[in-house]
Amino acid sequence: MFNETGNRALLRIRITTRTPLLIRAGDTGLDPTGSDLKCVRTRRGDVDRTVYVPGSSLKGVVRSVAESSVRGRKLGGVDGACDPLSPTAACGERGRTRAGGPEIHREHCLACRVFGSLAMKGRAAIRDLFPWEGQGDELSTADLRQMVSANRTQVRFGVAINRVSGGVSRGKLFDQEVVPASTSFWGEIALENYQVWQLGLLATAFDELEEGLAQLGSSKSRGLGVVGLTVASMVHEQAAHAGMHPAGIGDIVPEPRRREYGLLPEGKLPAAEGRRRGLFVRFSVPGEQTKEWMEAGLEALGALA
Repeated sequence: MFNETGNRALLRIRITTRTPLLIRAGDTGLDPTGSDLKCVRTRRGDVDRTVYVPGSSLKGVVRSVAESSVRGRKLGGVDGACDPLSPTAACGERGRTRAGGPEIHREHCLACRVFGSLAMKGRAAIRDLFPWEGQGDELSTADLRQMVSANRTQVRFGVAINRVSGGVSRGKLFDQEVVPASTSFWGEIALENYQVWQLGLLATAFDELEEGLAQLGSSKSRGLGVVGLTVASMVHEQAAHAGMHPAGIGDIVPEPRRREYGLLPEGKLPAAEGRRRGLFVRFSVPGEQTKEWMEAGLEALGALA
């Protein structure tokens, strides 16, 4: 499904922390005054070091929530989610013994068709999120203020409790660095050759994060990691021969190819104003209209039940 481009989309998302957030760094560093549990940091362009949300961290949560919503169900005659730890039931393990791409795709569950497996690339790629809204090489004054505010981290202290006495265990005091509440991060999710129901599976996970039913990062049981997630804007592109109405890949590829890859019944995307760009037509969806697109995805996913 990836040897040619039928459609693609880029979702610009915003995450806002409602409680402090800790995504741990892989090491504590050499600073003896640093916290025991530090926030992950990176460099980007002219920005020295900044806290950020790794795309892999967000993808892990989004995938876990999406899988739990469809596991144990068949939608459109396809398993909702496989067991990724099983040597026989995991899509990635089964796919290694298959000869061609169409057969591998047909036997993958819904979740692996979106997020990928060891045998097949996923439709969704989640990129790192940074604490500024702009996307250029140079940060504006407002972006710099947001970045500085996000890096004014706080320190929380924790202790281990003796399960017998109910008191504090000796020598078990630790501290952890957290990003404060009301901090925003911006990033993108790219979709390639996607069906409308796959947009709905992402929307399911977004809703659970937005409603606080799922959390991000470490120390969730201590109250950290509650975030709000919104789709700030969206761009959809499709091959010009598909017409001037946004469409899922199931309505773009020929019928023999749909059957070959086992594509599910296609949903309908909302109308939008498009403009021709070479071999593609681009549809820009502003923030106030993205909800309509996510609802269309949820409707297409529900129609498979």
